[in-house]
Amino acid sequence: MAMTKEQLRALLVKNDLRQIDAAWICGIGVRQMRAFCLGEYPVPQSAELLLRAYDQKKLDAEWLAKYIKKPIG
Repeated sequence: MAMTKEQLRALLVKNDLRQIDAAWICGIGVRQMRAFCLGEYPVPQSAELLLRAYDQKKLDAEWLAKYIKKPIG
């Protein structure tokens, strides 16, 4: 079952992430992340997996910065 907008928002709050931070982690634009948070579009499995990995401390900001060279905005 796909992540709901409520689950997504709770995960962002729990990890003190802004929508722009979550978008950067997922490699998408902030408008797209905003649409997921509003429930306008379903959260893709790839975004869910990346955010859950971050939540479970399998990815950290340092590792992400190494592989994501420039912010997406």
